[in-house]
Amino acid sequence: MSGFPSKNLRSSESLKLLNWGFRNTNTFEVSKKDETFFELDTWLAKKRKIKAVSKDDYYITIPKKDIRHLKVSLNYNGPIVAPIKKGKKIADLVITKKDEIIKTLPLYASEDLKKVNFFKSLFTSINYLIWGDV
Repeated sequence: MSGFPSKNLRSSESLKLLNWGFRNTNTFEVSKKDETFFELDTWLAKKRKIKAVSKDDYYITIPKKDIRHLKVSLNYNGPIVAPIKKGKKIADLVITKKDEIIKTLPLYASEDLKKVNFFKSLFTSINYLIWGDV
């Protein structure tokens, strides 16, 4: 914009550019630090689920025409085996657009989860072998 001859012309062209950006793009909140929770299954833990959180805020701005191609998926090898320490990386949040990975956000355990006692572990394992119920 510095190539225009007058201040008024620079201002009006800058305003046109900003208006174009606001009309043709959208910004989405994908994850908020310590606020966006994802519940994941656990195995042999005192709780059946654990909450995973991101350590960063993440927003994405994309053209409005590409919204239908935006995909957010949760990747993890689960169920997650106890014991689980708070802050341990347990999953990834993957943001893609037309099969192109835009960003991969690591997700971390929001709490410590201890393993169940031996008898509960034995009972759960046998139940799984017989019924396939996690």
